[in-house]
Amino acid sequence: MKRTTKRIIEIFPNLEEKISKQENVKLADEVLPSLDPVKRTFLKLACFFEDPEEVNFDLASLYKELDNDWLELAVELITQFFREDTYLIQKPSYSIIKDGSDYLNLSQFAGYLTERGLKYDRQKVNLYYVRGSIPQPDLIVGGTKYWHESTAETYYKQEKSRLN
Repeated sequence: MKRTTKRIIEIFPNLEEKISKQENVKLADEVLPSLDPVKRTFLKLACFFEDPEEVNFDLASLYKELDNDWLELAVELITQFFREDTYLIQKPSYSIIKDGSDYLNLSQFAGYLTERGLKYDRQKVNLYYVRGSIPQPDLIVGGTKYWHESTAETYYKQEKSRLN
């Protein structure tokens, strides 16, 4: 089972029994009318993830059936599928960064370090970045630098041991 399909099942556990490796199309056709539009769309998406050469997924269903968080989740899953399950995107340059994600911008990076006892503000982080003391960002979107929390944690541990 693909990672993206597992994520769908985590959110909609009752869809697991409806997703089959061999008979995705048949199962989907049998149960689709009984599902609400959101579950129906995610079931179709999971069937596509499991057998993309045999199952067609219509992007129009995302437009017609989903909004807000559900639409964001579907787009995130599609991106994850092509990055991790198919490896068709080998060098990703696109990412959805939203509040609560694992990525920190410059100010959040400074706050992360400060919360752990290091006195860093935005200007100090930027100065250290320019000097090359802070690791390169893991992601740059529209000129904004983002560090993954694991990168910030690694840097924090280095600084903590350096200062002790």
